[in-house]
Amino acid sequence: MTILIVDDEERDRTWLKNLLVGQFADQGPIVEGQDGLAAVELAQKHKPEIAFLDIKMPNLSGIKAAEQILKALPNTGVIMLSNFSDEVYVRQLWKVVPPNGVFGYVLKSASDEQVIEAARAVYSGDCWIHPGIARVIQRTQNRATSLTAAEYEALVCISLGMTDHAIAKKLYLTEKAVQSRLKSLYSKLGIPGRSDSQETEFNQRCRAMYVATRRGLINQSELDDWENKLQEATK
Repeated sequence: MTILIVDDEERDRTWLKNLLVGQFADQGPIVEGQDGLAAVELAQKHKPEIAFLDIKMPNLSGIKAAEQILKALPNTGVIMLSNFSDEVYVRQLWKVVPPNGVFGYVLKSASDEQVIEAARAVYSGDCWIHPGIARVIQRTQNRATSLTAAEYEALVCISLGMTDHAIAKKLYLTEKAVQSRLKSLYSKLGIPGRSDSQETEFNQRCRAMYVATRRGLINQSELDDWENKLQEATK
């Protein structure tokens, strides 16, 4: 069994390699890489059964590397390593993992035992989620709090500073449709409507961005990607 470890921090790669050596009866080579592009190239070359990928890496993020690896090698078990429990990463991961694919999400604060447990679970065909983000997983699966694709798109647009008119033009919607999406978004984020008596001193858009940031629904990298997509769509 081949294991791929890709992380831009040599210290983390060494720790993980030393931890995994000898843990599997049929263990073969452990291959290392330093960035997302290397992850894709090494996966295609060595076809690992398990790939440990850091989420934030140079050149290509762990999520995007995972997407390319899983398209070419859908049977590879991907384990994401992260210092972050942000909801945005969970949403991104859901999008790239095939319906029948197996994956793990391990925080770098995990104990050695948890990392080994995750590796064994994924190798045996199960998913493994760090207990530290269990609440985040539940929230993404709760209809009352989980954002639809349309609501998330609206959140990103207002976070980029776009007006209702600009959003409508970019997304080929009416302004009324945009306002409907925003109303639904505000409700799920727990932001009072304009007619509510509580917290009327808050600007709804600014408040939505604050709540979304606190929840880890958006970050700078995600916003940069969306801005590039929106610009490309209008060329």
